[in-house]
This record gives sequence, structure tokens and C-alpha cells, in this order.
Amino acid sequence: MSDQEKKTPNRRLGADERRRRLLAAALRVMKREGIAAATTRAICAEAEMPHGAFHYCFHSKRELYAALLASDIEIDLGAVWPEISPQESPIENIRKLLFAYWSQVESDPDAQLVLFDLGSFVLRDPELQELPRLEYGESLEKTTGYITRLGEEAGLTYLREERAIAELVITTLNGIAWSWLAHRDNAAARESLGRFAELLAVLARKRTDSPR
Repeated sequence: MSDQEKKTPNRRLGADERRRRLLAAALRVMKREGIAAATTRAICAEAEMPHGAFHYCFHSKRELYAALLASDIEIDLGAVWPEISPQESPIENIRKLLFAYWSQVESDPDAQLVLFDLGSFVLRDPELQELPRLEYGESLEKTTGYITRLGEEAGLTYLREERAIAELVITTLNGIAWSWLAHRDNAAARESLGRFAELLAVLARKRTDSPR
């Protein structure tokens, strides 16, 4: 918790701020001790809030997990969008985008590990199994938007539907991230991303009317 957060009395916090702090506390506990250790009491203690604050902000652990899966634990590529130029090759623009994403993975590997763990954890609970499906749907929509934006800025036409390309991107990046969490070889991961950029570029063509 930041010094500023510690200075703000809990009784003055609004509901949104309480939720934000509880989510941040839950993520810290999960990073440090694992999913199972993130009990409501542990989360509230980490956030320096009374135990009742949890049920004031969340109706259940299910709601907490759903909020975590939809939170900043998922990388927002829009926040680190690189400079895309129609004068550059499709491979180069795709590589830029993949590396921008990967820089965020490298900067916080524990968040990626929690994301994988949380997905596996909720799949084992019949009452929570729909959460990964919902999260994947949202991630697919977001990634499809990134593919569309890349095509517009780079002046590309795709040979497959953008949604199908997005599915391929999500699957491949998850695989590279999972491998990297095991070996932590940054150079190997970026080499894999470079090869993947070459494969994706096969599905793109420069538009004849692209800006010059």
C-alpha cells in the first residue's frame, strides 16, 4: 500500500476506492502466497480494512475473482501502443506490437502467474467455471480491436477474419508466456515472438491506397 493510501482513513473512502484497494490487496496476496491464501480476512488485512469491508464491496469471492480477471491484471495494450508506420513492413509493425505487449509481461511476471493460476483455480469450481469463458470473450474482443487498429494504422488488408487472427494471437501469446514463466529466458521468448510476427505477416498485405 502506498504512503498516500495509508494516510487516507478508511471511513472516508468511497465504494469504488474500497473495491480498488481490496482488488490490489488480493493481487498482492496472490502474488506473494498463491490463490488459496487469498481469504477474505487475508485480503482485508493486506488492505488494512476491517473484515466487513469485503462484503460491503463484494457479494462473494466469485465477484472478486470476476473483478480480478477483468482488472489491470490483464495487459492493456492500448496504454503502451507503439508508433505504427504504413511506410514500414507488415513484419516490422507486427513485431513492434508484440514486443510492446511483451515488455509488460516481462515487467510483472508474478501478475501473469496469478492470471494463469486464477484461471485454473476457477475452472475447478462448478460455480465459477463460466468466469474464464467470459474473460476469454472479453479478451478476444479487445484483441480483435487491436488487430483492427493495427491494420488501419499500418495500411494492411488481412487475408483472414480479424477475429480468427485474434484467436491465434491469444493462443500463441499464452503459450509463449507459459513457457517463459518456466525458463525466464527473455531472449528466447523474444525470438519466439519474432518468428510469430513473420507468420502473422503472411496473413497481411499492404493496401494499395495506404498513406505514404
